[in-house]
Amino acid sequence: MLKLTDNGIDAPVLVLIHGFCENKSIWDDFIPSLTPYFRVICLDLPGCGENPEIVSPSPQLSDFADEIHQTLQDVGVSKYTMIGHSLGGYVTLAYAKKYQTSLNGIGLFHSTAFEDDVAKKEVRIKAADFVRANGARAFVAPMIGNLFAEKRREQHRPTIHQIIAEAEKESVDSIAKISLAMKDRGDSAALLTQLNIPVLFINGKKDGAVPLEKSVEQSHLPNDAHVYYLGDVGHMGMFEEKLKCQQIVMNFLTYVGMKS
Repeated sequence: MLKLTDNGIDAPVLVLIHGFCENKSIWDDFIPSLTPYFRVICLDLPGCGENPEIVSPSPQLSDFADEIHQTLQDVGVSKYTMIGHSLGGYVTLAYAKKYQTSLNGIGLFHSTAFEDDVAKKEVRIKAADFVRANGARAFVAPMIGNLFAEKRREQHRPTIHQIIAEAEKESVDSIAKISLAMKDRGDSAALLTQLNIPVLFINGKKDGAVPLEKSVEQSHLPNDAHVYYLGDVGHMGMFEEKLKCQQIVMNFLTYVGMKS
């Protein structure tokens, strides 16, 4: 069973999945506005946070989806909305491929359904090699700051330092394996066209990790898409525009509740 936080109230369920080199604590300052109205479950992905290192030599994101599904069954929830940040969005899509009947809706929070191109796959391989050769801090310290829009980095410097401090606790081997699992995840664009549930997209116009043109392209794929573009926001909208993102998620959950 994956480690999680759960406010446990009798209410519609929201499952939040963190991104690469993050853990469930990434949502700590984000969820208080949601927890009075929703049961909010925040999970640590395999190899992250309080979970042990990944044992499998070549884990796939579909394996992560299976572990999430078993964990949610263990805590007694059968229907929920799932929103994932970055890597968490990839995992959410992997989950939707296998367990769509458990979902009321999904959200891609600074994430993409498209497969990595050749250049990006090479970056994933180099990242795995680099972290194994140089350690977690050398890898995450420069990466985390660059996830924020340039004009917002100084404002969020304490947050950046805290995310780095959490990330450098992760196993080097797990970071490397997750990087390679992202490389191998495949394309989920066709899935978006087939889903019969609402899909939320939260996009940063200054996101260096998910280019704006790709965000626009995927937003046309679902039958029921809810699309938001945040100006002067990079890859970390839950911090860069916390109040706006909280309201977006609240509105989406309200809509999903009316649909289900």
